[in-house]
Amino acid sequence: MATYAYPHGHLIYRKLRYAFPRMVRGEGIYLFDEEGKRYLDASGGAMVSNLGHGNPVVAEAIRQQAAKLDYVSGIQFTHDAVEELAQALCEVAPQGLDKAFFLSSGSEATEAAMKMARQYWIAKGREQKYKIISRMPSYHGNTLGAMGVSGRQAYRAMFQPLYVDHPKIPPPVCYRCPWGKTFPRCDYECAHELEIAIQKEGAETVAAFLVEPVLGSTGAAMVPPAEYYPRVSEICRKHEVLFIADEILCGMGRTGDWFAISSYGVSPDMMLVGKGVTGGVVPLSAVLARHEIIDAIYESGNDFLHAQTFTHHPVACAAGLATIRYLQENKLIERCREMGKVLHEALRPFQNHPLVGDLRGKGLLAGLELAANKTTREPFPCRLKIAEKISAEALSRGLIIWTNAGHVDGINGDAILLAPAFIVTCEQIEEIVNLLEQSLDAVTMKMKEA
Repeated sequence: MATYAYPHGHLIYRKLRYAFPRMVRGEGIYLFDEEGKRYLDASGGAMVSNLGHGNPVVAEAIRQQAAKLDYVSGIQFTHDAVEELAQALCEVAPQGLDKAFFLSSGSEATEAAMKMARQYWIAKGREQKYKIISRMPSYHGNTLGAMGVSGRQAYRAMFQPLYVDHPKIPPPVCYRCPWGKTFPRCDYECAHELEIAIQKEGAETVAAFLVEPVLGSTGAAMVPPAEYYPRVSEICRKHEVLFIADEILCGMGRTGDWFAISSYGVSPDMMLVGKGVTGGVVPLSAVLARHEIIDAIYESGNDFLHAQTFTHHPVACAAGLATIRYLQENKLIERCREMGKVLHEALRPFQNHPLVGDLRGKGLLAGLELAANKTTREPFPCRLKIAEKISAEALSRGLIIWTNAGHVDGINGDAILLAPAFIVTCEQIEEIVNLLEQSLDAVTMKMKEA
């Protein structure tokens, strides 16, 4: 049996000290490797696969589009797939987001949104507005512009000289409240922190506030309290700062609504979409914006200055359109909401597990934050690699989970994320919970023996 690890073959592996199973087939929520071992994909890969693997409807849409029109330059032409996808996506988006621009990855969408915000303010005669306030921790991509607004220190530290670092504020994480408050006995200091940052930087220099409505892997499915987004939205309006919602991970139904921000009753000025927009079948992302933003750029006499070879790609757009229609026709957003209740109820007993400090999430997105001390909430030292050990135990049992490390202080902090496809059944949720419990127990036992 071949070992797929560096320095095997010609491929540069994502991890240079890890042996990769070679997958050959996907079906529903399962993946199969070349040895015939079955894996239950409880994280949808990187929180991407919302329809499950091998969806025949999306595959057929891709085949038909590739046979009819496989590629044209988005700078020179438009086509049916992108026009129809733009309409379909804007119809399910928060009110007011009525223009769409399509790219290939989440990082590209972040970069495009930053450029769009900058061009908007220049068009309005406000050239000094360029800063993008975001949160620490957070994740908005791995390209250099996106790194500057991301708060994931492990990904940023080595490349510090290469990117422009933008201002950061603490996130609304009630489990580790930076102000030592207990919700709801607080005054939403987390939201007020945005106004403090805007005043410190100078509102005349701040272009936008960029946030993940439900924080993804860097926050282990952190769900902000009800008034957080209404308050920060009002602060943005007060200081003429664009509000950008990064729904790349938490959007396209993952939290039980088409977009997580919608449940807060506010509409952003711009929104980023990716991952589940095609169920991961092909790469696709999008920036949605209010027409007022594009109108301003148009009226200034300029075009939107962001060119990518695969912008508005016909085959990717056909996959996105098929995904939206499949979600609608099979009522999978509603199903995600209901199965999310089943998942969170099944996970409730983990609150008493010695390794688990907190459970959180919404819909079919669940986070388990691990803690060395459940009372003080002290994280495990990073040198113990607790999340990595749990992931390895799970994989050996045929369970795929997503892990994160370093979210507490940039170095320490372990978490597990679950994000199964919307087609997951009650029986499969039970299987996920049982395998996860076995994995946590195995790591607990080994820690006691060490």
